Amino acid sequence: MRLPAHFTLSLFASSVGITLLHLLGLYVFLEGFLLTRHTLSFKGRTYDTWERFPLLSHPTAYIPLNLHVPERPPFKRVVIILIDALRFDFLLDLPTTPPQHYLNQLPILQHLHKTQPASSLLFQFRADPPTTTTQRVKGLMTGSLPTFIDAGSNFASSAVGEDHLLHHLSQHYKEIYFMGDDTWVQLFPDTFYRPNYTFSSDSFKMFDLDTVDRRILSHLWPLIENKNTKDDKEKEGWEVVIAHFLGVDHCGHTHGPSHPNMARKLSEMNTVLERLLQQVDNETLLVVMGDHGMSVEGDHGGESVEELMSGLFLYSQRPLTLAEGPNTTAADRDYYRGLFHRIHHARADLLGYDFELIKKRLGYDATQPYPIVSQIHLVPTLAYLLKLPIPFGNLGGIIPDILFPDTASKVDILVHMVQKYRTNALQIYDYVLAYGEHAHHPGFSPQTLGPILKSLYDADALLLTKASTLSSHLTMTTQEREETVEILERALLSYDTFIISTIKYCEGIWAQFDVGCMAIGIAILFATLVAHVWLIQRPSTTGILFVSTWVGGCAGCLGLVVARYTVLQDLVHRYEWFGKMDWLSWIGVCCAFATLLSLFSMRRLLRVTAGWVRWGGLVLLCLLQALALGSNSFVVWEDRSVRFIAATLCCGWALVELSLQKNSVKEQCQCLLGPLLVLVVVRGMGWVGQCREEQFPYCTYLHNGHLKLDSLGSVEGYGTLAWILLSCILVFYLSRLYQHYAINNGIASTVLLKMYWISLGVVLLRQWDAIYQNSPETMAATAEKYPLLAILQNMQFIRKSIDVYLPRVVYGVCGLGTAVSLTLLKKNRTLHAAQFKRTAWALLCLWSAGLAMLQRPLGSLVMFIFPLLVQCMEQGHSQSLPIRLYLMHTLGHQLFFSTAHQATFTSLPWKAAFIGFDDMNYYGGMILVALSTMSGYVVSWLGWLVLLSSTVLADPSTHPLVRSCLLFLPLLQSIPTCFSALFVMILRRHLMTWKIFAPRFLLQSLIAIGSHVAAIVLERIV
Repeated sequence: MRLPAHFTLSLFASSVGITLLHLLGLYVFLEGFLLTRHTLSFKGRTYDTWERFPLLSHPTAYIPLNLHVPERPPFKRVVIILIDALRFDFLLDLPTTPPQHYLNQLPILQHLHKTQPASSLLFQFRADPPTTTTQRVKGLMTGSLPTFIDAGSNFASSAVGEDHLLHHLSQHYKEIYFMGDDTWVQLFPDTFYRPNYTFSSDSFKMFDLDTVDRRILSHLWPLIENKNTKDDKEKEGWEVVIAHFLGVDHCGHTHGPSHPNMARKLSEMNTVLERLLQQVDNETLLVVMGDHGMSVEGDHGGESVEELMSGLFLYSQRPLTLAEGPNTTAADRDYYRGLFHRIHHARADLLGYDFELIKKRLGYDATQPYPIVSQIHLVPTLAYLLKLPIPFGNLGGIIPDILFPDTASKVDILVHMVQKYRTNALQIYDYVLAYGEHAHHPGFSPQTLGPILKSLYDADALLLTKASTLSSHLTMTTQEREETVEILERALLSYDTFIISTIKYCEGIWAQFDVGCMAIGIAILFATLVAHVWLIQRPSTTGILFVSTWVGGCAGCLGLVVARYTVLQDLVHRYEWFGKMDWLSWIGVCCAFATLLSLFSMRRLLRVTAGWVRWGGLVLLCLLQALALGSNSFVVWEDRSVRFIAATLCCGWALVELSLQKNSVKEQCQCLLGPLLVLVVVRGMGWVGQCREEQFPYCTYLHNGHLKLDSLGSVEGYGTLAWILLSCILVFYLSRLYQHYAINNGIASTVLLKMYWISLGVVLLRQWDAIYQNSPETMAATAEKYPLLAILQNMQFIRKSIDVYLPRVVYGVCGLGTAVSLTLLKKNRTLHAAQFKRTAWALLCLWSAGLAMLQRPLGSLVMFIFPLLVQCMEQGHSQSLPIRLYLMHTLGHQLFFSTAHQATFTSLPWKAAFIGFDDMNYYGGMILVALSTMSGYVVSWLGWLVLLSSTVLADPSTHPLVRSCLLFLPLLQSIPTCFSALFVMILRRHLMTWKIFAPRFLLQSLIAIGSHVAAIVLERIV
């Protein structure tokens, strides 16, 4: 094949090439950034408490101790009730003014804790982030810590590949029943596979508050209340029942915690527990818990205090704790309370729990009387109560309050506690050493673990001093007994220090980043960024030079790869670099760098003009914004700074227009009208949004909870009426805008206009319905005054039409209208400039309506306003095009915040996944969530198309320059992406990496990918 003597990359080829290079850079960076943990397939076993004692000795020097304290028998039956999103303050009796719907709705738990303190234990149950249900259920059953990469698996749960408590339960209890959230079935298919024992339900129908809970109760009561009616010779009845209720969680997602439906759902759970308690006897253990809490908006997934703090309640007719034991003296009870408090306090100090923040955010004293226990402590605790082996990969420690042997001797009791803690410690010791051996992780070698293992060795050494006398403590003197008690306490605390220190260490060691991968990814991103700027100047080269440079670059990079696997192997392994990169990744990296070298070998064609100089100033502004992403305070308050930048750009646009307008004062005033209107709307959009956790109490946005019909005479009522009036005006104006700009005289366009009117009406109807559903008093009054209307509202067909069928109409109109508009553009090439503008406006109007469907009421109003802004920005001098395009770029970010989004996992709009779908559709739901999040950016990219089309129509000679402007669209997002990646690598050990910088980087990566795709698509249209 003959190589071309001279060629220039087309705009399309440049866009595609830069996009692929950018994607590869992000992929390599994320390989090193997203954390993973190896899972081991070993199973836990039953330990002899004193095996390998003392642990530091040679095996031939082990001392066999014959110490056995009588234990109570395990429970024969267990009922585990998991109430999804059961935040801890939901369990408390707290006075509030005004009363909150989520408080004081579970009085039965407080009643039991006060009247039967020996048989009921209540704990603050702290989750490990991310607080998504899949990761929490994994942690609750395996006792392991989640990693950041697990967060993405919440929609698509896969089977747990490591040892878990349910495996050991199924070995000792044959009659195991499950009801509720199907996440359990997906995670543990080896346990829940029998159809007559497993009654799972879809967990993602968030708008349905009752179906899953009712289905659970329809199976739970016949099973629980008839446990003794079966033939004992054939079947002993149920032994383990697990029920995962979803109503409280769904109510939070749909309405938030401060809603009458929350009081109803919590009251229902209280009734369920009251009825269930009638079936709990001395042989039955009842466990009531939450998997996570919920944010003030009712969501979860992040790491705010509201999301982390859930509740754990244990109950049986049998006494559960020595601190309130009926057969112990008051002095002994005080002693055990003090001992347990010391253990809990030491754990809280090691794990860094912030009691003051909990008190500030949730309104109760977190220091007493309910200890904080980590959720991974549940696994060894239940293993103790049920006499099961602890799962092999568990890192949790037994909750000390439930250690209760069958003896009254203080020394025997402490020996029992030490035995159980040593067993727990041995299991963790075996796990961390096995992990280091099989994962080849130097951080888990005995030498590296030395400081942590010292606590374990010290505990054994303490016990060794009393090994010969522990078995004869009954003949000790009082002083010897006190010394023995002190030694046992110290050993107990030392074992616990080892357990909790291991948790803290693993949290840090599993946050080890592959710095090599991250560095190569950043190098590709920045090199691609420079190549992007270079390609804007449309350079050219010869075919021979391009290919030879590419081959030479590949050869050089491959040489470095070979060196990495040979002479540099030991160095790379020592620093744990490039461990996640396989040969395929290395080949991609080599091709990327070779391609970049080839691009840099090209020579510039375009000369620098005044237009490029203006773009240079705006790119510099973008660079300054990108540099601010290294500040956590800037990221937290980015919504305010973006609004300020947008307002500043409006002023800059006005100054540019004034400098270009040399005519009368009247015309100068007219040219200021557009910037002034945009400025006013930008300031107005700043009133609506969603607050981040870190912004409280200095953040006061108008949010969708303020839109209610209950009290029309109040400020909220007037605001609701204003929303209704303004939305009607904007829908009418949007329809006229579509008719004026996007419609020609064809039949297809006329039909499409009618369909567009229908889609706007559907969006408006759904938002009105959302406000009505958020007004319980109005709903009750309507049902009382107009019973027939209430019946119609609750008819399944009516609800399904509003929630499923009508949204599909909007999606269909949007898709069909897009196809028709692009077809008309293709057919009318002779009238390209005019048809180009019609197509641009048609796409903007259609997608504004379609994306408004995915927002809540205030967000949809913002989406309706945006075409008005574009119309204002369309009026301007061609030389002001760069600043108007940059303002459009900034408005996309402003719309992101104004439609109630933030760069946090908690603010992800999961409810958008069900708009138009009756059941969970993984890919469809994922696309809808992404579109809802990216709505502001999508319409801003279409706004670029409108501005470019208007410029071409006004001056057809600018068409080549206008097409080149599309290269700036992804460039303005690539710059912050590169610097965000750089700051994440630099600040990877920052306290706020996972809470602030990582979500912001992931959002920026998504925006950058979207902007590259948008540039390619728009280039085909232009």
